[in-house]
Amino acid sequence: MSSFDIAITLASFVLGYLLRTYIGFRNAYSAASILVDKTSKQLLKLIGHTVYRIAIIDFLYHKAIENLRDKEQAKICKNELDQSIEDWKRDTMSVFVENYPEDFEWQLEVNDWDSAMRALTELYKKGRRE
Repeated sequence: MSSFDIAITLASFVLGYLLRTYIGFRNAYSAASILVDKTSKQLLKLIGHTVYRIAIIDFLYHKAIENLRDKEQAKICKNELDQSIEDWKRDTMSVFVENYPEDFEWQLEVNDWDSAMRALTELYKKGRRE
């Protein structure tokens, strides 16, 4: 075996190893990307479900306050509850965006409450079409 044959064999081995490593990394990255994307969409659905339940409880709370207190006190309670819900929305989206894995930020479709609700609406529409 000549030194040229040895060099070709060694180069083929190294290139094969590099190609296998690249393909393995690419497949793992792709799988992780899909996992992060699906998990974030499920989390958005959970947030949407939570907001739906909060809205029902909020409605019942307002009705109970109106029946038990004067209208002015009911309005103050409603404003306090509305503010706490707005704070919760802002904090929830802040934690969601801040903790989204940096390697996959390119697929992040939301950055605030409104964009999250638009993405959630699209998820629900897509779910009905499928």
